[in-house]
Amino acid sequence: MGKIGKTYGILGWMKIFSFTENQEKIFDYKPWFILKEKKMEKIQPKAWKNYKNNFIFCVKNISDASEAKKLTNLNIFINRNILPKLPHDEYYWNDIISCNVFNTQKKYLGKVINLIRTQYNDIIVIEYLSKKKYKKIIIPFIDQKIIQNVNIKTKTIIVNWNENEQ
Repeated sequence: MGKIGKTYGILGWMKIFSFTENQEKIFDYKPWFILKEKKMEKIQPKAWKNYKNNFIFCVKNISDASEAKKLTNLNIFINRNILPKLPHDEYYWNDIISCNVFNTQKKYLGKVINLIRTQYNDIIVIEYLSKKKYKKIIIPFIDQKIIQNVNIKTKTIIVNWNENEQ
C-alpha cells in the first residue's frame, strides 16, 4: 500500500509514499503492517498531515526521530480483505504482479515483476530469462492500444508488443 520514507523533525514524524490511486486513501485502510526482521508487525498511525505535496505521519508509541528512523524504507501492507470489491473487469495493481505476459503473436515475453507510475502512463516491468541471465522489458500500460487483455484468473496479460520495440 505504501512505503515509509525518512524521518521529519525530532518528534518521530515520517514521510510516507502512498501507492493508492488517491494517495490520501492510504490512511483509510487500517491496520497497517510492516515486515521487520522477517516478522510482520502491526503499526498504528496516530496522526497525518499534508506536507509539500506529500504526507507525513506519526505512529502510536513512537515519539522521537531515532525510533522512527528504524522504520525508514519499510513497506506498508494491509489485509487484502479490507479493500473494496471491484467490478468484474477491474483489478488491483497487485493482482497483475506475477502475471505471464504474451504478445499478440502468442510469444511469451516474461512475468510481471513491478509497476511504475509515471506522469503520462503507468509501466509494467517484465522479467525473462535469456542466455542464463535475467533481463527486463518495460511496456507502457496503455489499455486497448498496447494492453489487449488482462485475465486475473489465468494470470495472463496479452500485449500488442514486439521484442524489437524496446
